[in-house]
Amino acid sequence: MKILLLGSGGREHALALKLKASAQLVDLVAAPGSDALAELGDRAALDLEDPASVAAWCAANHPDLVVAGPEVPLVAGVADAVRSLGIPVFGHDAATARLEGSKAFAKAFMQRHHIPCAASHTITELAAGEALIRTWSYGFPIVLKADGLAAGKGVVLAMSEAEALATFRAFMAGQFGEASKTVVFEAPLVGMELSLHVLVDVDAEHATYALLPACQDHKRIFDGDQGPNTGGMGAFGPLPFLRAEDIELMRTTLVEPTVLGLQKDGLMARGVLFLGVMWTASGPELLEYNVRFGDPETQVLMQLLDEDLAALLLEVAEGRLVARDLKLKPHTAIAVVLAAEGYPEGAKKGVSITIGSPAVTVIHAGTRKQAGQWLTNGGRVLNLATSAPDLATARAAIEAALPQVNWPGRQVRRDIGLKALKHAQAGKTVQDPW
Repeated sequence: MKILLLGSGGREHALALKLKASAQLVDLVAAPGSDALAELGDRAALDLEDPASVAAWCAANHPDLVVAGPEVPLVAGVADAVRSLGIPVFGHDAATARLEGSKAFAKAFMQRHHIPCAASHTITELAAGEALIRTWSYGFPIVLKADGLAAGKGVVLAMSEAEALATFRAFMAGQFGEASKTVVFEAPLVGMELSLHVLVDVDAEHATYALLPACQDHKRIFDGDQGPNTGGMGAFGPLPFLRAEDIELMRTTLVEPTVLGLQKDGLMARGVLFLGVMWTASGPELLEYNVRFGDPETQVLMQLLDEDLAALLLEVAEGRLVARDLKLKPHTAIAVVLAAEGYPEGAKKGVSITIGSPAVTVIHAGTRKQAGQWLTNGGRVLNLATSAPDLATARAAIEAALPQVNWPGRQVRRDIGLKALKHAQAGKTVQDPW
């Protein structure tokens, strides 16, 4: 089975490791790939924002399946171009990818289909936005979101009117180009945040889905949720205090209205939806949609999934997903990010990495290889991932492995999952104060 995997980071390396573990022989090509992905297959120098070039490669090389890692090629229309050739794609068409590509589109979708979410206003004019800020009635922080893709930097929680005005003016002045010329203002939601991934297969004839375990990401750089936000410093799942009835509530209030809403709106969905959820005092509310696997949540999910990933993704891509409970290991999985010196403001590159023989999975996110030596080549450099019968044991396995993988200036959070573990040990549920 020949698979073209789009992307180059830790998410893609985790997917590639799982794909190569398939019962069938997988011939893997990664585009643009990385030195780590090159050890699992070939590389193709493709521009993922150019649907025509990706489609041309597929027409010449005939992959059996294309798997999209990041959101950028989906928003650009790569899935449309490749699917038009009759090649199965695990990844949504551009029309559906607007759920991530446009915050305004996503909010309108949520409101139209009665999906619980924060009160919001979409603004396209400077004067209207300034007036809204000065008369804001929902309390602080005011959440300002650039409408389009902004490399994860287009969301600001403004703690005062002055900060909100400064942020809004910068957005409208083109801080993120056209992506911030439309701004979504949201009321703040307070509670426990979690990540819910759903495999979805929707067209005019059917609407099926399969839930993956809920995970929890840790965004801030330092222990105790201190310091600036990052792309994610680690994740774990499932949450030890999440009960069957909690999952069922998310299914009925968030997932099913989303899947049926896609069908009602005439949108085709063949891939994954990653729902950012805030569990508030009134229950789960939707923060945002992502139209691809999360990072580092993917690294956790691939440790838990006990299915042939290549066969599963092809099932979705070909529009024949069977709605079912996916086979999972009866474990808790954890992924901890090892970041470069200077991250998240910058990243010191070219630093030699020592990788011993850790008893966990080493996933490459931002590395390159030179003369047989691994070097840092990005902000989030490596992930250590494992699964164990419970969260405490999984955390201990990562802690034992950390000395085996090191370099000068390495940054790592030692408390991934610790708050949740204490919450569970205290007998608390998702509905208790977090």
